[in-house]
Amino acid sequence: MKKIQWPEGKSFAFTIIDDTDNSTVENIKPVYDFLHSLNLFNTKTVWVFPPRDNFKGGCLMESEYLTFIKDLQAKGFEIQMHNVGSGTFLREEIIQGLEKFKELLGRYPTMHINHSRNPDNVYWGYKRFVAPLSWLSNLFFSKRKFEGEKEVSPHFWGDVVKERIKYIRNHVFNGSNTQRYDNIMPYKVRSKQYSNYWFSSSDGHTVNEFNYFLSKENIDKLETEGGYCVIYTHFASGFVNGNGTLNDEFKKSMSYIASRNGWFVPASQLLDHILEQRKNKNGNTSYFQLLRLDFLWLIDRIRKKIKFGN
Repeated sequence: MKKIQWPEGKSFAFTIIDDTDNSTVENIKPVYDFLHSLNLFNTKTVWVFPPRDNFKGGCLMESEYLTFIKDLQAKGFEIQMHNVGSGTFLREEIIQGLEKFKELLGRYPTMHINHSRNPDNVYWGYKRFVAPLSWLSNLFFSKRKFEGEKEVSPHFWGDVVKERIKYIRNHVFNGSNTQRYDNIMPYKVRSKQYSNYWFSSSDGHTVNEFNYFLSKENIDKLETEGGYCVIYTHFASGFVNGNGTLNDEFKKSMSYIASRNGWFVPASQLLDHILEQRKNKNGNTSYFQLLRLDFLWLIDRIRKKIKFGN
């Protein structure tokens, strides 16, 4: 791994991206109150509009939720986008959602995370990968249609993505040091004309995976290696119990990491810094670099299924 120089003499970098699925003020506010007390600032994704499918969660159209999100932003947390909503949205609605995001939060989102089976997802499904994994994925999941970058689709918004969105997430891996898996991020893919930079993350899907990958041993190893951890999770998935109490193991791991010599900033700030360290900022990745990421991803999906059952 190429050693990255972190600001202020810090030894490593750490950030969290919180997926908004099923989030409410009640089930995630205790998490953010705790992180703020530790000066750990992360990225939270949001929906602009209410869900239109079986997912639940707050959105910017709800006054209480919007007040909460604005408060997070004022405190230093970063707000980004997880599609304009959960379910089916047309181009006109997506553009409207981006404008509403700017109206309510003062800027356009610069990071986008594709959500579940939304048809407006960009370069999702089998298009995430290169051959041969793309062939296999299309063979088994060909009924899932993702058309955000398809110009003739009613869900097309690729031109807006290219103009507004700097970073999109793709692969997720089972480890605390994201750099060990993806040491080329943020990167461009020549064939994906309606995107800018792509990045990977560590997979802290629920509180169980999150705590496992951020054990004291793994945090110490991350600091020793001087790498970066971009961990993706769902704070609505078990971090707070029904009584509003935070998970004890999560509290211990976050308190420990906050005590270390880490650079704790939102995800886009971390990605910007990594990009600045790169000599070739506009270079596209090679087929073999992308193939390596695909196979590491596949191996980790199998390992995760065995260990966590999902």
